[in-house]
Amino acid sequence: MMKATRKAFGCPRSASMARPQDQCAPMPNRHGLSPAPIWKLVLLCVFATTVSVQPFLAQKKSSLGVNGFGAGGHPPLTVIRTTVETGPTADDEKCFPWSLSQARVTAVSVATLQVPAKAKSEYAKACDDFNKGKFADAEPHARSAIDTFSGYSAAWVLFGMILEEQHKAPEARNACSHAAAIDATYLPAYLCAAEFSVRDRDWEQVLSESEIALSLRSEGDSYAYYYRARAYFHLNNLTEAKKSALQAEEIDVNHVEPSIYLVLAQIYATEGDPANAITQLQQYLKHPSDRHQEDVARQFLAKLESAQSAK
Repeated sequence: MMKATRKAFGCPRSASMARPQDQCAPMPNRHGLSPAPIWKLVLLCVFATTVSVQPFLAQKKSSLGVNGFGAGGHPPLTVIRTTVETGPTADDEKCFPWSLSQARVTAVSVATLQVPAKAKSEYAKACDDFNKGKFADAEPHARSAIDTFSGYSAAWVLFGMILEEQHKAPEARNACSHAAAIDATYLPAYLCAAEFSVRDRDWEQVLSESEIALSLRSEGDSYAYYYRARAYFHLNNLTEAKKSALQAEEIDVNHVEPSIYLVLAQIYATEGDPANAITQLQQYLKHPSDRHQEDVARQFLAKLESAQSAK
C-alpha cells in the first residue's frame, strides 16, 4: 500500500512568509522529474484502477447477493456443486446408522478432497454389502479402501461398524479411534465409539465420547445428547439424563432418532411419572425404527397402562 506523502515541515503557505528558494522550493528527483508531475501520474493511476475495479466489484456483489448467497438468497451453483461432489456428508455418511447427510454441511477437509477414485469405489462396495448384511463380503472392500487411502476417515468408521457386526470389538474400536486421529472434528468417529460402548454397557465411556461429540457443536448434536442421556440414566443421574434427553428431543424435530422417546419413557417411569412415560412410548410407536425395540415398547406400554388401570 502506498504511503501518503506529508508536506515538508516548515514550508510557508504565502509569499510574504517565503524563505529562500533553496530551502523549500520543489527539488527535482534523480530522474529529473519534479514532485508535481509525479503526483499527477499517481492520481491518474489511482483513478484508472478505481474505474477498472468498480465494475468488477459491482458484478461480484450482484452475483453473490447478500452474505455470499446468490440472487434470492440461494447459494451460488458453484457452492452447491462443490458441496455435492466433494463433501464427505453427501455420499459417504449415507451408509452410517446416524442420519447426518441431510443435517450437516461441513467444511471439506484436505484429506477428503484427496480420496482417490479407487478408494471411493471400494467404499461404495463395502457400503452396499454392509446394508445387505453381508459383513464378511463388506470387510475386504473396506480394507481395500483404507489401504488405498489411509486418510479416509469415513472408510475407517464404516470398517469399524463392519468389524463390530462380526463381533471383532477390539479392532472395531481401533478403527473408530483411527478415524478420530485422522480428523479430530469428524463427528461419526465419536458416535461410532459411543455406540460400541453402549453395546458393551461401558457407560462412563459413552459419557466421555458424547461429551467430545457435543464439544464439536455440530448438527449431529441430537445423537450426542441421546448417548449422553443414556449414559447418565445408567449412571443413576436422572436429572442430567432427563436434561440431555429433552435437549435431544428438541433438536430432533423430524423424529430421525425415535429411540429418544424410549429413553425419556424410562426416565419418567423411574421418576414415578407413568403418565409422561406412556406419552413418550406412544410417540415412539408413531415413528418406530426397529422391530425388536417396537415390541419392547409395546410391552412396556401395556405394563404401564395396566398399572394405571389398576389404581
